Amino acid sequence: MKNIIIEAISFLYDGERHVVKVTKSGKFSVPVTEVVEGRVRTLKRALTAKEILNHDIIRECDPTFYLRDGTRHRVFLGGDSGYLPAVSEGLAEKHDAANKKRKIPKLKINKTIDKPITNGYNKDIDWKQETLDLYGHWPYDDYEDGSD
Repeated sequence: MKNIIIEAISFLYDGERHVVKVTKSGKFSVPVTEVVEGRVRTLKRALTAKEILNHDIIRECDPTFYLRDGTRHRVFLGGDSGYLPAVSEGLAEKHDAANKKRKIPKLKINKTIDKPITNGYNKDIDWKQETLDLYGHWPYDDYEDGSD
């Protein structure tokens, strides 16, 4: 996977270092706790590298990037989350930009059809009028009464 710059992000939480590996989409699956209708609910959310740096809890837990070349990069120097160094922000942005999904333009489909088309032709077409418009005369006028 060429577009992976950050292979994993680790952070120190409750005295343990937790490592979150990158997914195929280039995001990181992180547990996020929410309070829904008075109940605490923990769900896994796929966050970008930049979103992880802005995550309230992870930001304060001394995050570290594990880079593709095998090096480790401490995000906040000295663990001070009050200042995000440009190098750390640049790595996160580069990783997110490389893994950004390309938007495929949707085809516009005209859903309004004046007359339904069945079996390859439109039954509601007035063929006599169409022929008159095209040729200027109806070639079968002579045969309508049954005489030659």
